[in-house]
Amino acid sequence: MTPAVVPVTSSASFLALVPRLLECTPRQSLVLVPFAESRSLGAMRVDLPPTDRSVSDESIASTVIGMACKVARTDAVAIVVYADGALADLADLPHRALVDAAIARADICGLRVIDALVVGADGWKSYLSPSSAVPHPLSELTAPPLGEPEFPCDDDQFAAAGLPQVDPAVSRGMLAVLRKIERVLGGAHERRGLPLLKRAATADPAAAFIADPPVLLEDALACAPSDLDAAQLAAVAFCLARPSLRDVALLQWAADLATGDAVLHAQTAFHRGKPFPDDLARPMWGEGAHPDPDRLRRALELCRFVAAALPQERRTGALSACAWLAWARGRGSHAATYAETALEIDADHGLSAIMLDIIDAGRLPEWVFERPTSPAGTGSSPGFPTR
Repeated sequence: MTPAVVPVTSSASFLALVPRLLECTPRQSLVLVPFAESRSLGAMRVDLPPTDRSVSDESIASTVIGMACKVARTDAVAIVVYADGALADLADLPHRALVDAAIARADICGLRVIDALVVGADGWKSYLSPSSAVPHPLSELTAPPLGEPEFPCDDDQFAAAGLPQVDPAVSRGMLAVLRKIERVLGGAHERRGLPLLKRAATADPAAAFIADPPVLLEDALACAPSDLDAAQLAAVAFCLARPSLRDVALLQWAADLATGDAVLHAQTAFHRGKPFPDDLARPMWGEGAHPDPDRLRRALELCRFVAAALPQERRTGALSACAWLAWARGRGSHAATYAETALEIDADHGLSAIMLDIIDAGRLPEWVFERPTSPAGTGSSPGFPTR
């Protein structure tokens, strides 16, 4: 999305902006928009709690406001609830107790609450204003703010985690090459060391791309996945299916080619009994410098395409890479979807299980909270102008 500064002058125009910040129109969600000195710092979405839960509203509010506090320079928040039901027939607004708890927790933490709104199936209302019987119409939320171009956000928070459509001919060609690579290389490199991989790959044209994995992985980001040939796609699929090479891919895509080379060398040394350097491993747990968002996005598109091109039973490696890359971008819901899908195929898949544990614990990478501004723009409620 193109960076933009969007002034907002009403609750309705603010609500029209929120889907742009999230790149979707959420359902059954609690959304927090942190602000710093009248500028929004993006938006955070969590699922609304189920009715039959054991966790209190106060505990949930403490968690979500705590996440907002982690965003650098936050001094205020706006709260939006997206509920599936109609608002007109309710005696009170839905999830009132949760919103009240979030407002109270924000006050304890020294954060101003700019607005607290709810969007239902039949309109929208404010938790902070006297409630009228008739909700404000949803039609007020469809126009782009102040002449901004249309931005389609009809999909919910899970839609973007669906795999793309891939031409069956592309899938067949990739799978044929992948089988040739596997016949040449097998799994020996995982057991006896990565140097064997390079020697075997160099000796066979079908496996030539695997001879230098970092170069392969870097070149694969240089164009759209649909423009890669069958051999390149198969080589990437081969790497993603093998933990040592998959980790090279993820850490390289989070940094650069030099990092990929360093990780590959460290993996080789690890197979010989040497410890893996902590500084290289830190990004896997969400620590360290903020990765280039565009590299992460392109890497995720590549892994999604590879996963879609593979038969379902072969997708676990690519799906686990999708899970990590989505998590690295702060898309916890998408990451959970990829990890759960991988575990449905292989219940013992290591990285997928780890990712699901991390997501269930509510942990996101530290760099997610360090973004200077939202890429989608800024917004406010009435009386809170932005520039």
